[in-house]
Amino acid sequence: MSTIQKSYRLVLLLLTFGPWLFAQTDGAARFQGTINDYNGSSQNHYTVGWVTTSEGVFIKSLRKQGPSNWASSEWGNHCRVWNTARAGSTSIDGYTSATATSYTGTNSPVIWTWNCRDASNNLVPDGGYRFWVQYAENSGQGPYTTNGMVWVKGPTAGTTNYPNLSPHFTSMSVTWTPVLPPAPPQFTSVSLQGSNFVMTGTGSVNRTYYVLSATNAGQASATWTREATNTFDAQGRFSVTNSISGNPSKFYRLQSF
Repeated sequence: MSTIQKSYRLVLLLLTFGPWLFAQTDGAARFQGTINDYNGSSQNHYTVGWVTTSEGVFIKSLRKQGPSNWASSEWGNHCRVWNTARAGSTSIDGYTSATATSYTGTNSPVIWTWNCRDASNNLVPDGGYRFWVQYAENSGQGPYTTNGMVWVKGPTAGTTNYPNLSPHFTSMSVTWTPVLPPAPPQFTSVSLQGSNFVMTGTGSVNRTYYVLSATNAGQASATWTREATNTFDAQGRFSVTNSISGNPSKFYRLQSF
């Protein structure tokens, strides 16, 4: 190794900010399903939807069509499965309306999208979850999705289609779309080319990156000097060339937001 090579030290200090700092995968889950008229005897239709863990622990309601009063006796009379599961929770993140007069409109099909936040707006952990639907006419307890629709939240996108629960529920599916964090920036190679020091690396496509330098690796981050500012290319790559003539020893870090 030459004297010039010895005088250059490369420090991979990745200053990255975003969801990859946490165990949860961000994203959204979309449910779609058709509920069917099961006796046609009423103009008052109730529809509720909710989400639980795979073990059945209630998280929040995602649809509430019926009396605005959460304590209304109608909920216990017609949608008891949901009413019991929520155990007094009034947290809802989705569609609400008064009792419907038919199965058309927003009930054909029933659709909701959950942002994977709990009642306190915290992103829930990766793992299995269940969507549930119950609906009723004004004549006793309404049918519900007996075991819920199980799907898996994680880094892999996917759509799950469920068997019809005839005659009440048909054409049911859940589509999970993760929002993956940007790829952490990293140096992949360094080389001397004459009097130039060439650095290459990878990161997130079209995201801005900064190459910073300092003569002391321990100095405050805000005091490091920007040597280059650019964006990763369509393949998530970058290359920076710096002249080393007369320069002291330097440390480099790659930063991307």
